[in-house]
Amino acid sequence: MKDLKEVEKLIINFGLSLREAKVYTTLFHKKDFTASEIQKLVDIPRTKVYEVLHQLISKGMCTEKKIGRYKKYEATNPVSVFDKLLKDLAVKENLANNALKILLPIYKHREEKDNPLDYIEVLKDKKQISERWLAFQKNAKKEILVFNKPPYALSLAENLNYELDILRKKIKGKGIYEYNEIMYSDENYIKIISSSIDEGEEARIVKELPMKMAIFDEKITMFALNDPISLKPDITSMIIIHPSFAIALKYVFESIWEKAMPFEEFKIKFEKSASVREKMS
Repeated sequence: MKDLKEVEKLIINFGLSLREAKVYTTLFHKKDFTASEIQKLVDIPRTKVYEVLHQLISKGMCTEKKIGRYKKYEATNPVSVFDKLLKDLAVKENLANNALKILLPIYKHREEKDNPLDYIEVLKDKKQISERWLAFQKNAKKEILVFNKPPYALSLAENLNYELDILRKKIKGKGIYEYNEIMYSDENYIKIISSSIDEGEEARIVKELPMKMAIFDEKITMFALNDPISLKPDITSMIIIHPSFAIALKYVFESIWEKAMPFEEFKIKFEKSASVREKMS
């Protein structure tokens, strides 16, 4: 269908990959599809079809149902899908505008200084990002606030070993964790967060976070935004050592924290879902 090809081009601008866009528009050719049927129509590897379908499910763009021995996939109502996409864009635009209001005066002021980049740093190397992240955790004195969102320079499991020592120093730790359908079926994901909570971290869960971010002692902000060209997640990180900027983004953190699901509530839903999956297997 010519019109669907046009939609495919348009929705890539919302941050979908080309494969995601192709699979999503293919779902509108009939009521539901098996993964095999989709693979033949979009001509991508079978293993990649499942990966793309799980990504679309996590974004609320399609659903999975089991009919007999087969799993079938169906597009969700596009009204709800695009309403969410527009809301997400509005949130990101608001974040960008808030950051711009703070950064622009800083940028203009720094031009008058001999060392304009003293408190702004951009890191692209994964090892360097990990080292700075761990150093900031180690040197924190009172509070660490984190948006936990993939991709990670360190896995949640790797970071937990360092985080436990920090929490034992009685530093206040609050983390908001993003989850998707793949994470929802991963028991280790739940165990790792539970271990952190046992040591004193406060945790809540949301379906999607606007960016990766950590704020240390209301002074240091470390964050990563999507690549501005592809709009795909990127591990490139920016560090800003400036109390005004950190406090402004703390307001953003607290706003999302208030709307996020308490971890214990999420854990109960996970255990019920795991029980259902076990009975169905």
